[in-house]
Amino acid sequence: MSALGNYIAALQRLIAGKPQNVPKGSAINKDTVALEAGRKRGSIKKSRAGNAELIAAIEAAAAAQQEKSGPTAAQDATKQKALKKAAQAQLGSLKEDYELALTRIASLVHENHILKMQIKELVEEKEWSKHKVVKMNEAKRP
Repeated sequence: MSALGNYIAALQRLIAGKPQNVPKGSAINKDTVALEAGRKRGSIKKSRAGNAELIAAIEAAAAAQQEKSGPTAAQDATKQKALKKAAQAQLGSLKEDYELALTRIASLVHENHILKMQIKELVEEKEWSKHKVVKMNEAKRP
């Protein structure tokens, strides 16, 4: 097999994810294709006229591999930091809403207690008849 045929076969093995001479998952570039073909690094050169199509195929395969691979670790870390900041902001907002709701509940409980005490005082003083206070069980139902 010719050198160009070896390079093309090596490129196909790298694309398929089944390399024989380089670690699996290696980046596709001219050097890894050359190493996979059993040649030295740098043996695929732009200056050689016969390598133009091979180099174009290697660059296309490298671009496809970049698209398939997910975000880099740095991009992933940046995304996680942004998500963490958003979650912390949402947590702060929820805490404020919770505190406001607790304040309202405490205020209503206090107001309810005061009203019950006033009703109790009116009933004890027999002044309820002056204020038209009707007990719930004595109310007339239609």
